[in-house]
Amino acid sequence: MVIGGDMHMAGLWSRRAMERLAHDELPPSPDNYAVYYHCAAGDMPALTAAFDDISAKGRITQEQCTELYNKYFAFDAEAAFLKDANGIIDKELKRVMEMLGATVEGTSRFGEKLDSFTGSLSGADGLDTLRQAVEKIAEETHLVAAHNRKLQGELETTTAQLSEMRDDFNRVHRESQIDPLTEVGNRKFFDREIAHAIAEAHDKDGLLSLLMVDIDHFKNFNDSHGHLIGDQVLRLVARTLVENLKGRDIIARYGGEEFVILLPQTRVQDAERVANQLRAGLATKQIKRRGSNEVLGVITISIGAAEYVMDEAVESLIARADTALYKAKQTGRNKVVCAE
Repeated sequence: MVIGGDMHMAGLWSRRAMERLAHDELPPSPDNYAVYYHCAAGDMPALTAAFDDISAKGRITQEQCTELYNKYFAFDAEAAFLKDANGIIDKELKRVMEMLGATVEGTSRFGEKLDSFTGSLSGADGLDTLRQAVEKIAEETHLVAAHNRKLQGELETTTAQLSEMRDDFNRVHRESQIDPLTEVGNRKFFDREIAHAIAEAHDKDGLLSLLMVDIDHFKNFNDSHGHLIGDQVLRLVARTLVENLKGRDIIARYGGEEFVILLPQTRVQDAERVANQLRAGLATKQIKRRGSNEVLGVITISIGAAEYVMDEAVESLIARADTALYKAKQTGRNKVVCAE
């Protein structure tokens, strides 16, 4: 609940959000308003930092605002699936418990019947009485057996449904962390993996290096030959990088034409050697137009390398590798530069 001064501040943040939306010439849609309101309130530091970084370069576009909303507010496919799955699993478990409860009740009733039949048998004074008691036992046994067969069928159905759900979850989880174009990890995957890698390096006094990879002159190539060829280039680069990595090395698409590679247990000198191997491996590949087999050229990459420093923040390690990459681009491209 917002009361007193909080209500006054909420009104102030709302006005600032609306004023900034008007300045950037964006409609005050619910998604846009959420981004601008929380930036005005400053209650989501990561969102505010990303917002300020974009706005420092000019007005924020609708595409950029949508990206911010999707990253910081919207459910991804995995979260949506989990929400639905929890409800389904809860429903199935309740159904199983009800079936088991009915089985216990039926078994207990069967026991009571047997007790009564035991009395009938012990007091039987003729074959007719004995025959009737045996028939009753057979009837009750048949009912219990039928009930158990039904329970077994129900449990098998539930097991199949839960197994299918488990497979669906694994698929959604995998797809939510894979870049669909290049089939390497996406940004979400990288953010998780670098956090784990740094935590491991910190706890075990281990080594860790990061490579930032950028395709040289990709925009010019993309503009000259079209987006389909551009997509082909991205897939070729990703596949070549994967083919030349090994062990625990981790690769992801960082965005656009940039890739990132984590090299656990690796010093920056060794990371530089690996980077040059990647660069040399790509230099042997040719881009050809499908159908005509026309050679369109050879793609080169520039790479920045940085080694993790104890107690360094994730952002610092990425920034140092990115600065090294920038130096590689500025000093001729198709080279590797190591951060100091």
